[in-house]
Amino acid sequence: MEQNQFQTDAAALRKTAGTAAADETQEIDLLLLFNALRKHILAIIASALVFALVAGIVVQFFITPRYEATTSTYLVSVSGGSLMDIVDLQISQNIAPDYVDIIKSRSILGEIINLMDLDYEYDELYNNVEVTNPTDTHIIKITVTDTNPVLAMQIANNLTEYAVERISEIMEVSTPNTYDDAIIAEEPSFPSLTKTVVIAFVLGAVIACGVIVFIAVMDTTVKTPEDIENRCGLVTLTKVYYEGGKKKKHGYGYGYGYGYGYGYGSASKEEVDNKNDKQRKGGNSKK
Repeated sequence: MEQNQFQTDAAALRKTAGTAAADETQEIDLLLLFNALRKHILAIIASALVFALVAGIVVQFFITPRYEATTSTYLVSVSGGSLMDIVDLQISQNIAPDYVDIIKSRSILGEIINLMDLDYEYDELYNNVEVTNPTDTHIIKITVTDTNPVLAMQIANNLTEYAVERISEIMEVSTPNTYDDAIIAEEPSFPSLTKTVVIAFVLGAVIACGVIVFIAVMDTTVKTPEDIENRCGLVTLTKVYYEGGKKKKHGYGYGYGYGYGYGYGSASKEEVDNKNDKQRKGGNSKK
């Protein structure tokens, strides 16, 4: 009965420890992850710096920068305030998509290629020209992108000048007014060195943190008494320290046990002596 009672108590103790450990598992895991990240903070910073340095070198020496030049044109010219001018102003916004298609048509872009003797095919120039109509405005913006900032400016200005004349002829409307000519860009539009370096720095730090967290989560070795309670549901009984060589080592143990015994009887000194003599004689006879 005592043995059964001890086993019951041991099982209850393991169950209680396991329940308490399960309630604290999430908090302990987060604490372990935080400690792992803090322990490797220098590695995280180093990874971020390496990514940023590599990105800066690639942008600076291996990627050809591209520059943008933009013109702005007002679609309708209102001079006398007449009813026809007001109507033109109202409908100009509705036909803005037509202006966009005409400006990027093959006839206009092809003529610009011929006039400027550009080393471009129509599709290439088409992809380098962006025509937009800002929402709720009567404005058309023409943006040209090129690896040469001077050439980008020249294409944008010439294209705008030729396009407004052709639009006036094709649609039989008053000539749109260009109020903002393109200028030479001082900084490339792509790639942005600052933006690229910042993104690379953050990316390097995130990747390093991800690797550290993955290693910490996959590490199933037992390092503390709490690990034993969390993973096995057992209570640590003692620590066993080991000193060897130059480093001190220690480990943990756990377990439970039980035992019992009983005896009875009595004997006089003479009986004991006689029994011992018989045992000795028996041993000698065997020899």
